Amino acid sequence: MSTCTACQTIRAGQAGQSSHPGLVHQGYVTPTQKGRELNREDRYRCVHCETKWLRETDRWGIDMGFKLAP
Repeated sequence: MSTCTACQTIRAGQAGQSSHPGLVHQGYVTPTQKGRELNREDRYRCVHCETKWLRETDRWGIDMGFKLAP
């Protein structure tokens, strides 16, 4: 499966990027890894290509950028 053109414009790991209109928010989880317990991980899915993305925010509210979901 390949990503759509809109998903290809997202730079993984770069903070401050906005999602494209086809990304649907699927909810969030709180990581359980040591040192990340206070972070928030928002999950997104693209309606065009079904690519799954994660966007992590640290405990101080700093955006850590998008990354592809495993």
